[in-house]
Amino acid sequence: MRSAGSILCLASRVASGCIALAFIGCGEDSVAPPAPDSPGLPDVIIEQPPPAAIEPQYAKVTAFGWRAGEGAVPAHVRYLWSPIVDIAGNYNPAFNIIADLNNNPRRYESAWSRWIPFDAPGDSGRTTVLGDDEVLLPGTVYVFAVQARDAAGRTSGVFSASTNARRFKVRATVAPLLILYDEYLVGFRFLGTNFTPERRDLAPGVPQRFTWRADVSDYGGTIVGYRYAWDVPDAGAWDAPFEPGLTGANEVAFYAGVHTLFVETIDIAGNRTLARATMNVVPFPMDRSLLFVDDYYSTNVPVNDYSNPTESVHDQFWLRICSRASGFDPAMDVYDAVQNQLNVPALDLLGRYRNVIWTYSSENNVWSKMIVFTPESQVGKAGRHPVNYLSMFLLKGGHLWTLGQGQRGGGLATALPVAAQSFPMNLACEITGNRTDCDGDRSGVHSMPYRDYCVTMLDKIDGILRTGSGMPERIKNHFDCMSYMLRDDSDPLTAEHPGFPPRIDLWAEATMQGRYFDPEDSLGPGGFTYVEVYDPGYWMERTAARSQPCFHPIYSMRAKSESSALNDAAVALWVTKYEHVVPEVSAGTGVAAASFHFGFPLWFFRRSAVDSIVAVVFDEWGILIPQ
Repeated sequence: MRSAGSILCLASRVASGCIALAFIGCGEDSVAPPAPDSPGLPDVIIEQPPPAAIEPQYAKVTAFGWRAGEGAVPAHVRYLWSPIVDIAGNYNPAFNIIADLNNNPRRYESAWSRWIPFDAPGDSGRTTVLGDDEVLLPGTVYVFAVQARDAAGRTSGVFSASTNARRFKVRATVAPLLILYDEYLVGFRFLGTNFTPERRDLAPGVPQRFTWRADVSDYGGTIVGYRYAWDVPDAGAWDAPFEPGLTGANEVAFYAGVHTLFVETIDIAGNRTLARATMNVVPFPMDRSLLFVDDYYSTNVPVNDYSNPTESVHDQFWLRICSRASGFDPAMDVYDAVQNQLNVPALDLLGRYRNVIWTYSSENNVWSKMIVFTPESQVGKAGRHPVNYLSMFLLKGGHLWTLGQGQRGGGLATALPVAAQSFPMNLACEITGNRTDCDGDRSGVHSMPYRDYCVTMLDKIDGILRTGSGMPERIKNHFDCMSYMLRDDSDPLTAEHPGFPPRIDLWAEATMQGRYFDPEDSLGPGGFTYVEVYDPGYWMERTAARSQPCFHPIYSMRAKSESSALNDAAVALWVTKYEHVVPEVSAGTGVAAASFHFGFPLWFFRRSAVDSIVAVVFDEWGILIPQ
């Protein structure tokens, strides 16, 4: 962009290096503004780069764009740019040049460009690039302004930093923030060309569908294009062309080795960012029968009210269950989360097994680290994002039985950002928090609860409950609590498995008089509360949401009060998304089978019913030892 005039003569002197520069902010109201324009005068609003709360810093080449305001439609526009020059002709970043432009417009008349039709071809009447022909000095503070004229010759006469004028400082160094996203590996962030390569473990054959976007809002840049390639031997010799609309890679799948995706972006000033995302394909022999992940935090301090089992009691309970599986060895097939410093089990460990039982507590667990989901709109706002290896395990035909404490933000809800843990909530369109519409971030469909477990809606007995229109009365104590469960024979898959007990009651030891879950205790909850609820009918109907076809409940709860909104809500599920996949095992037999999820800890329920449930699960997986 070129512009002429006396102010820009000083701009050329500044560009030649004759003066040292710095920026000191100055409020626009330090000079009394003129009276507002008459109604109906044409006006424009600068919208590119987006406005910032503080004085912005832009690149040496920056594209400006504007749109018509609420006044008369502009017929022509013109613009000016200049270093911040005071009335004596000296560079002075403390000078309120926008106020002076309002008070002394004649002083700036020779600095304006020619008038350009607002609808000129190529958007030249709505955009311009500053710095492509001019030299903008790093550290220098400039002003850019746009004026509109309508068909009657009337012009906008008021300039404001909030609409048609922009002060900015030129940054010395800039680079686009390049953000990569994959359904299974989630997000990667890169800035500049010397960023350390990001490395992720990957199961063999997991499809990679990378997309990317560049963020230049930090410095007001404009992206020209992208390019990508897999396994480039020499990044310095890469000569593929940049393409403006290239924002995704073709799907690939790797079965062995180490593979690196290179993605590069460039802006109009030639600033580049190079992303290098390395995938390490780990062995997945699935040669062992069953892994028990003990992620249920407890201690051996006696718990007389039975609000939780002690660590040793909980271990005995689950080791007895796992001993019914063929090939299970407690000496090598147990992963204790606490003993492993609450580190997530490695992918190559999960890859040794065909079946995994994972029981978790509501806090102090690695379950939340494993399944936490980063919404696509939030990728790039934080550092490294965790990878959910359990989704890969399911995709490879592994079988899961997950269960544990589901109150508050526990259970499948730990996949959600904390801000979204208000219930009931729709995973498909409320992944960033409760909404009144579904027009926001819809990447929640890639979260484990929705994609792999087929759950659309999460709810709680004991949790942070949403408020507002349509919410029924929700009272935890002596109202919403679970009294017992009934098998949901309305689901055809459940009806085919009569081995599941038709009714499951709480264990008498946990509900007797004086215990925490004593239903007659007026000081306690009055029933069982460690429960997460799935696709509750009252809220599905309220929001016109539908369950996914692969949603298959096994049990529904009976609430303490039949008037509870949670009465008859699903609390235990089949996980059938990958039931057709036969594990590619290196030893033994690979069985295609469904997985299971229970939204409560099994320890609190009647032991004969527990044994029957275990028999159905292990028989489905083909590992039940006949008795």
